[in-house]
Amino acid sequence: MQALRDEMKLRDETRELDKSQPAIEKEEFAARARKLGSEQDRIKEHTDTAIGDIEALPGGRQQFGKEIQMLGQAVAVMDEAAGILRTPDAGGPAVAAETEAIEILLATKRQNPNGGGGGGGGDPGGGGSGKTSSVALADLGPGGDANSSVRARPVGQATGRAGKEFPEEFRSGLDSYFSNLEGTGKP
Repeated sequence: MQALRDEMKLRDETRELDKSQPAIEKEEFAARARKLGSEQDRIKEHTDTAIGDIEALPGGRQQFGKEIQMLGQAVAVMDEAAGILRTPDAGGPAVAAETEAIEILLATKRQNPNGGGGGGGGDPGGGGSGKTSSVALADLGPGGDANSSVRARPVGQATGRAGKEFPEEFRSGLDSYFSNLEGTGKP
């Protein structure tokens, strides 16, 4: 799902632009925001093309109706995000719209590990009667282990175990520094 990666990258760029807004001229900010809006339009068109490709498959609309509907929702949210970016605004509303598009794309991609699969019988390779909540490509790509589980593990304190005492070799230098700072030190 290239659209998912592109959308995540766009959201990161939008956040960066929002953080840099106070440091750049208004015209420069507006130009960059419009450029991000154009990038959002490109991702939207790419996703819309994917919808058309899925519908063009034999029985595509019947087999992938839910995915097509969800991708259509993502396209609508992407259109909203592009409009926000062109206003120009790279703040919360733009990031929220991009995040919503990402969440919809992720939901389209999720797969039920207990779902059905292909099978023999009267329709070999035609698929079983199992159900799944996402496409078969969900496990592809970086970090694509859908069956993984996150476990909490204890992490000890990494710093600050020595207490408030400084090593002896630093004490005399620090004493001298603070004495000079307070004006009681010897020149």
